[in-house]
Amino acid sequence: MGETIVLTASAGTFSGLAAALSRVPATVAEHPLVHFEPPLDWSPLDTALTEPVKFGSVAFTSPRAAGAVVERIRAGGLQWSTDVHPAIWAIGPATAHPLQVLGPVSMPASGAEAAVSPAAALAHAMLEAGAMGPVLFPCGEKHRDDLPTILRAKGMEVHEVVCYRSVLASHSQAGAAAASGSVVVVGSPSVLKLLLEACPPASRPRLVAIGPTTAASARAAGWAPAAVATEPSVQGVASAIIRLLTRG
Repeated sequence: MGETIVLTASAGTFSGLAAALSRVPATVAEHPLVHFEPPLDWSPLDTALTEPVKFGSVAFTSPRAAGAVVERIRAGGLQWSTDVHPAIWAIGPATAHPLQVLGPVSMPASGAEAAVSPAAALAHAMLEAGAMGPVLFPCGEKHRDDLPTILRAKGMEVHEVVCYRSVLASHSQAGAAAASGSVVVVGSPSVLKLLLEACPPASRPRLVAIGPTTAASARAAGWAPAAVATEPSVQGVASAIIRLLTRG
């Protein structure tokens, strides 16, 4: 009998995973434990986007933030000229993709700073490249402080603006999702925390963590990941699951 892989990320995040797992006996079931809503107030972001010359760089640490900013620029009929908009930095290819309509996007080298979080790797890459400040940092209402902390420690001014809010599912929904599969894929510390609260240790399925940050949080909480995806993409998650299921 095949394994059931439970995806807890927002709906559609890993579309195509079932096809990527076709070589192993596994069924993919989506049970989103988080969804996203607009910020309560768009005005701080709108003000920043209408005056891009005030910033030397803009940094993105999630595809969600990148998409929200591009949509807001379009909705406002704004034109970001390559002569005046800040240098654009992204955490990786998935985040860079929606930003390419705005101009060139810089990223850390592939595999850079594997021992630190991706956001920290982005901050270090920006510093090494001599990125200019002030830095505009569009982010979720709840977010890790790795990037702004590292940049501020080096004297750079960072302006954090909220461009989305994450809303978690209930404890009962989390417990039901975990109980429905033999492997659960978790992509953020907040969803991990929800599952830890909802699922007693004896009933927890094997955990696949997306990235080192979630993996470290899981280990610290006593739920060691059975596998860790090297990148937050369909291929990265599929490779981690295949390694887990074909392990001798």
